[in-house]
Amino acid sequence: MKRVLVLGGGYTAVHACKAMRAGGDVDVTVVTRDNFLCAHGLISEMVTGRVMPGSILNPARRIFGRAHVHVGEIERIDLDDRRVHTTRHIDGARFELEYDEALLALGTSENLDAYPGLAEHAYKLKSFEDCFALRNHVIEMFELADIERDPEERRRLLTFFVAGGGFAGSEIAGELADLARLLTSREYRGIKREECRVVIVHPGPTLLPELYGSGSLERKSKSFPKLVEYAMRHCERLGVELMLETKVAGATPNEVYLSNGEHIPTRTIVSTVGTKPSPILSGLPLPFDERGRVRVDAVMRVQGREELWAGGDCAAVPHPKGGTCPPTALWAAMHGKYVGRNIARAAAGKAPQPFRGMIRRQGVSLGRRTAVSEVSGIPLRGKVSWLGHRAVVLTLIPSWDRRLRLLSDWTLWPLVGRDIVQMGGGQHSAYEVRRHVYQPGETIVEASRPLRYVHVVIEGEAEVMRNGEVATTVGPGGHFGRKWLEQQGADAVRARTLVRTLVLHADQANVLQDVLLSSEPLIAKTMLRPALVEEPRERP
Repeated sequence: MKRVLVLGGGYTAVHACKAMRAGGDVDVTVVTRDNFLCAHGLISEMVTGRVMPGSILNPARRIFGRAHVHVGEIERIDLDDRRVHTTRHIDGARFELEYDEALLALGTSENLDAYPGLAEHAYKLKSFEDCFALRNHVIEMFELADIERDPEERRRLLTFFVAGGGFAGSEIAGELADLARLLTSREYRGIKREECRVVIVHPGPTLLPELYGSGSLERKSKSFPKLVEYAMRHCERLGVELMLETKVAGATPNEVYLSNGEHIPTRTIVSTVGTKPSPILSGLPLPFDERGRVRVDAVMRVQGREELWAGGDCAAVPHPKGGTCPPTALWAAMHGKYVGRNIARAAAGKAPQPFRGMIRRQGVSLGRRTAVSEVSGIPLRGKVSWLGHRAVVLTLIPSWDRRLRLLSDWTLWPLVGRDIVQMGGGQHSAYEVRRHVYQPGETIVEASRPLRYVHVVIEGEAEVMRNGEVATTVGPGGHFGRKWLEQQGADAVRARTLVRTLVLHADQANVLQDVLLSSEPLIAKTMLRPALVEEPRERP
């Protein structure tokens, strides 16, 4: 019996395991960092309270059938020894897994280098943790805005910014705009709908580039400009502001800076601007295409490796009509079916078969029971398209219990309203340490507003303002907080250059300073103490 390792727990892995279970005598182990599969097609509905968070999570030990499930972080893949090294989350303890055949189904990771501040201040939609945090954050913004009396801060709290106008960005923007309409008419009557602002920024001339046939770099598919025009009109009717042919230049805790020179005050940034190859694969001696995907042959074997297979977003799978398959869940599921059968056939001594799968539909929900889609080249829009899109999403849910929960949520929310319970989103730990990024000229802290945190500058230079003039500067290693501002008699601190800071809760910063000052003098003086106690330099 051949030992098969499936690396990754997404749609490719699920359907590959089903195919291998039905077609061969193999011992399969799935290596995944989470014990669930997240149905990403339902992220926008979870964020806006249509469905409960648990309804979009499928238990790994049910959807992978008889396969063994190894929950851990993949640390390294040793191709020569055919071993995979993993670590467990709780303490980093290491494990080794041996294999005869392995399937790479690792998907992609977020491109955190697209613009400064993305990693620190934007909500990404690749992980469930970020999506769940966004759900709670959106509700928190309405709660804070309801009691805020400063008009400028109120506008900032009620502005929801989405970077990227593809399927994911357009869907979340439409759902957020529809949510604002519902919440301001029912639960938050102290907030007017016109106070809420949903902005979507996209570098292309229109939204939804996927419907212009850009799913593959090598193969041009049919485009549907009328569907795109309909989708854009619908988003505008919902109240979404479209900023096209514009890019994000930077993000901070308070604002988004755009390539056209504008900046939008906001506390909510949702980023869907792109992905990059999984870092696990980057150092391996494998053939990659120009997008960083693993090259595979017609039967989905990695080129030059008889024991290695690949599918899903991390693989450049040849499309039956030329080019490569686009990175979507439907194609990942199709890859899984074919590669699973081929692994089972190879284990049984049979010749694997070429990939011939075809996906003849694509679409996106845009909020308020409206979607645009195409099925075998036939364009659909409105409620008919929305119902069809929901049916497709339902077929992608691999576990029956989650399908039933999802149907229950869809039935109940029109009767009882959206779920607006803030599940811990407003409880910020006193022990958290975060990183912030500020653009030149931006105010970092003001003495007139409450300051709960201490900023330690790790890059750039900040100006300390006193009576409207620059009194001194703070560079790397310097710090500032409420007590420091009071001692200096300063009004505010603003960024002179691009500034990156490490942010600690004020109470914990004081405890940390006391510990460092009582530690080994040499360590305190040469490495740690200056970070908290260095005096600012007078500006020449």
